[in-house]
Amino acid sequence: MDQVRDAPPSGTVESDYEAIAGMRYKEMAASKGKPFPFKHAWAILQIFDKWKLRDQETAPKKSTMLRMDDSEDEEGERNLGKPEGTKKGKVRVKMEGEASSLREKMEQMMKAREELTTKTLETKLLITEKKKEVKLAQVEAKREEAKRKADLEERMIKVKEAKVWKELMVEEKEHMMMSKKDMDQEQLQWWKDYKEDIAERKRIFRVASSTLRGDAPMSCGGDGGVEDSTTGNNGGA
Repeated sequence: MDQVRDAPPSGTVESDYEAIAGMRYKEMAASKGKPFPFKHAWAILQIFDKWKLRDQETAPKKSTMLRMDDSEDEEGERNLGKPEGTKKGKVRVKMEGEASSLREKMEQMMKAREELTTKTLETKLLITEKKKEVKLAQVEAKREEAKRKADLEERMIKVKEAKVWKELMVEEKEHMMMSKKDMDQEQLQWWKDYKEDIAERKRIFRVASSTLRGDAPMSCGGDGGVEDSTTGNNGGA
């Protein structure tokens, strides 16, 4: 890539450099006609200082290195098919070992990244499940609170009903205990009308109470009348 960048072919633009460098790499004897296998490694390593410093070298030094690369390629072509010397064989073994080590490190990095991604997803799923559990608990707590309030209101209503009913019964008893011996016709008529008024209020109260509770009308022994103290009948004259 440095060779192409320093001396780009005529009529090419920067977006063509990678493809041209790939073709030149495949033409090298050492590549055996295969494409450059470490593009994924370069995508990661290029951000490290070691490789950034390489791009900051002076032009003469960089050109010298490129010429050395060309010389090595030419020498490799001349020695193609010849048996390797001890020194060259060791260098080749060393380079292959370094390449294998780099490949293993890259595989380990990729595996670690996959494991981290998996753990992150698992953590997100766990958090989502916890949120659902908390939300369900909150809903259940609100439901229980609403039920408790409804029960309390129902008890309060029953207390009020009992109080009203008691007052009606006391009022009816006091009315029924009144002596009618000295009453004239007009007073007797008032006494009967008042008795009927109390009975009607009791009937209305029973209907209203049963409607609120959703059950059958409450029974209090007929109309809950009190015996007339003067006649022994239930409100008789």
